[in-house]
Amino acid sequence: MTVEALRKVEYLAGLDDETLTELLARARTVKYRRGERIVSELESGADVYVVTKGEAEVFVEPRAGERQVLGKLEPGGAFGEMASLTGELRSASVCATGDVELLVIPDAEFDTLRERRPEVAVALVRMLGRRLAGAERAIDSLLDPSASSAHAVEAGAKAGAKVQRGSVGRAWRELVVNRRRDLPFLTLAGFVLTLVAIRLVVHFAFRFDWLARDVLRTAYLTGFALLGVSALTALLTFRPSVRRAIAIAYGIGCALVFNELGVTLAFDIFFKDIHTPDPNVAFDIERLYRRTEPVRAIAIGLVVLIQLAYLRKFYRRAWFVVRTRARKVFAR
Repeated sequence: MTVEALRKVEYLAGLDDETLTELLARARTVKYRRGERIVSELESGADVYVVTKGEAEVFVEPRAGERQVLGKLEPGGAFGEMASLTGELRSASVCATGDVELLVIPDAEFDTLRERRPEVAVALVRMLGRRLAGAERAIDSLLDPSASSAHAVEAGAKAGAKVQRGSVGRAWRELVVNRRRDLPFLTLAGFVLTLVAIRLVVHFAFRFDWLARDVLRTAYLTGFALLGVSALTALLTFRPSVRRAIAIAYGIGCALVFNELGVTLAFDIFFKDIHTPDPNVAFDIERLYRRTEPVRAIAIGLVVLIQLAYLRKFYRRAWFVVRTRARKVFAR
C-alpha cells in the first residue's frame, strides 16, 4: 500500500509524502468480506477509515425499518471523520458490498494530525459546510409538498443527511435487536418489574386483609407454570416475536418463584395447620414474608446494574434522545 491511497482522500490530498508516509505507518489495515458490517449507526467509535480496495455502502435504517442508502465508498473514500471531530456516536452504518480492505487511522493519531497540520482541519470544515448545505436542501425538499418522497430521500442521501434519526426505537433495533441482546433484556426487565409488582400486591393484601396466603400460593404456582411453559415452548419455536414473549414469561416466572425465597415460605403457604415452637405465639405469615425483604431489594439492584452494564450503549443513546427532545419542548 502506498501513500496514493491516502492522497485520494479529500482532506488528506494536500499533505506531503513524508506526512502521509508517517500516517500510513501509524495506521493499521483491516479486511472485511462481502455483507459484513464495518461500523454500525449509533455505536461509539472515533477511528477514521479509508477504503483502499473494494467497495462499501453507507446507509441508515429509519424508524419504519427500511434501509436508506446514502452512498457508495470506493478506493479513496473515507468515513468516520465526523465522529472523530465531535465525539458523538456513529451517524450511519457502513457495510462491505464485496471483499474490502480498509486503512484504520486511530482517533488519537487523527487528532494529532489536525493539530500539526491545520490545513486538514480547514479541509474538514469546508467538507462539513457542504454537507450542511446539502442537508438544508434535503430538508427543503422534504417540506415541499410538491416534491416526491423518493426525490427527498435521494436529496438527503446525496447530502449525507441523517434520515429520521433521534429515535429510541431505532436505537433499540440497532444496539439491542441487531446485536441479539433483546432476549436477555426482556428477561431481566420482566424479572424486575414483576418482582416490584408482586411485592406491591402482597403489601396491599396484608394491609387490607385480601387473603395474603392465597395470593402467595397463586403467585408461587403461576411462577413454576410459566417457567415450565416457557422452557418447553422455547424448544418448539424460533420465531423472534414468540421468543421475545418466552423471554418475558421466563423473567416473570423467575420473579414469582423468587418472591417466596425458599422452601420454608413455600411450604408454609400451602399448609394451614402450622404451629410455632411456642404455642402461645400465633403464626405470622406476614412477618415471615417481610424478613426477606432486604434480599429482594439486593436482587432488584443487582439485576438493574447488570442491565445498565450489559446495554449501556442503548441506555446512553436513549437518554441522549430523551434529553434532546425535552430541551426542544421546554425551549418553545
